[in-house]
Amino acid sequence: MIHTLNMVWNPSEGIDLGFFLLRFYSLSWVLAFGLGWYVMKPIFMRENESVDSLDKLFLYTLVATMLGARLGHVIFYEPELFSNDAWSILLPIKTEPTLHFTGFAGLASHGAAIGIIITMFYIQRRV
Repeated sequence: MIHTLNMVWNPSEGIDLGFFLLRFYSLSWVLAFGLGWYVMKPIFMRENESVDSLDKLFLYTLVATMLGARLGHVIFYEPELFSNDAWSILLPIKTEPTLHFTGFAGLASHGAAIGIIITMFYIQRRV
């Protein structure tokens, strides 16, 4: 009976392509933004807005989401990176203790929300 309480939580991290691990988290980012653009395109067309303005809005939102999520994580959870390993804040590398590729890790959804809100104010003022 006691063995049923022992749960091994080791889910698959992604799809192993042999030379590359396609992580589910990365796939969900691509899927979310792809579906977002796909859903917004008919809305823009129905409202007689140009698809070029959707593309610009999409690009600004994508960059704001990624930068905001990364900076939000660093500011709220790893502020020591500003002094210890500043390169790893926006680049997918770590320089401490040695230089190695890590990929983008450490994203905060509340940082992304703040980044998107600031960007929407910027776009609204600009247009």
